[in-house]
Amino acid sequence: MNFKRFFSNKKRNIALIIVAALLLLDLGFMALSNHFIEKLPDQHAAERWQGDEKCAQISLFFTEDQMITSDDIKKLEYSLEKKMQEAGILQDDDDDNDRIVDTVPVNKNGENVVEDSTLVTEEIKLYDSCYSAQGISTVIYENRKAENIDTIGVGGDFFLFHPLEIISGAYFGADDLMKDRIVVDEDFAWQLFGSNDIIGECVTIGGVNHYICGVVKRAEGRFNVAAGLSKSTVYMSYDSLAKYGTILSGRVSEVEVSEDGQKMQSGGINCYEVVMPDPVDGLALRLVRESSGREEKYISSVDNTKRFDGMSLLSVVLDFGIRSMWTQPIFYPYWENVARGWEDILGRLWLIRMICRVAIFMIVAVMIVIAYRNKTWTVRGIAYYLADKKYDFEAKRKLLKQK
Repeated sequence: MNFKRFFSNKKRNIALIIVAALLLLDLGFMALSNHFIEKLPDQHAAERWQGDEKCAQISLFFTEDQMITSDDIKKLEYSLEKKMQEAGILQDDDDDNDRIVDTVPVNKNGENVVEDSTLVTEEIKLYDSCYSAQGISTVIYENRKAENIDTIGVGGDFFLFHPLEIISGAYFGADDLMKDRIVVDEDFAWQLFGSNDIIGECVTIGGVNHYICGVVKRAEGRFNVAAGLSKSTVYMSYDSLAKYGTILSGRVSEVEVSEDGQKMQSGGINCYEVVMPDPVDGLALRLVRESSGREEKYISSVDNTKRFDGMSLLSVVLDFGIRSMWTQPIFYPYWENVARGWEDILGRLWLIRMICRVAIFMIVAVMIVIAYRNKTWTVRGIAYYLADKKYDFEAKRKLLKQK
């Protein structure tokens, strides 16, 4: 091909420049989107979960008029295990399906902050889960008091799903016998102690001693502030929040827990999260929905593993305007609010990328049509040309063999 002659056509050159620019724009927005998605660690539990099989991370949010207790979560998981067995995912002999997962602190780059032999490994089932409720609590240290602190009460392997950046110490785990350990953010540590070096310090919540086991960095940025991370946050067991704090995220009732009349709140759980095998697309989401025991109007479910895929972002784009009209009374935790905000941004980036690709296709199609109409070749001529080349190649090969 005569390249000089090919590029002598100015209109063609302009079209090629436009195609190259659109292609670079598409690739640039794709890289930018991937960068944003990687900065959302709460959406990547399935990737962190060990195993070679295809997995899905499912989030279930309950409306505020539902009274979801820890017993309801147990019933949900009992039903989920039965449905997994029926679907052939979970075998009856659970001993053959135990898995190993490392639950260790990570920094903002997803790297372990502990590198010695003190890493704790624990056996888990074929799926892993957590639940949470949001509320407030008052924390006292000596003569200092922090009132109405935003508090997240958690159960299960919460920090597997939410690997907050550890500054010092470590997380508390689902198997801790004493539910008296708490994790606080850096702002709270400075507010009450004037230091980050507070691991092991004893505070009182509702008159009961609790011990600080970890200090984490609070996520910054406009989205995080708007999503609910504008103030100090304390993470404690759901039992501690129910007994010594105030739950705000759902309907609760008071129950007596001791003969001396001590009471605690029951209910208020608004978020359940699970990571599990998903051999068929959508199966995990369907099983979790069915296991909830609630009608669709009382729950909102999300397949976090697929929420930033093309089809999911297409639905976000198509729901523009309507998406803001939320009719279900759900107290979304901050991590879901952040993810929903990024869905809107990523949906727009995806739309721009699709426009670029459609434009590239149309320009290339037009160029091909024009080239075909102005062609100076025929199919017969190409066939003759190829036949001549084949003959010349065989003739040269024959001469080389004779030598």
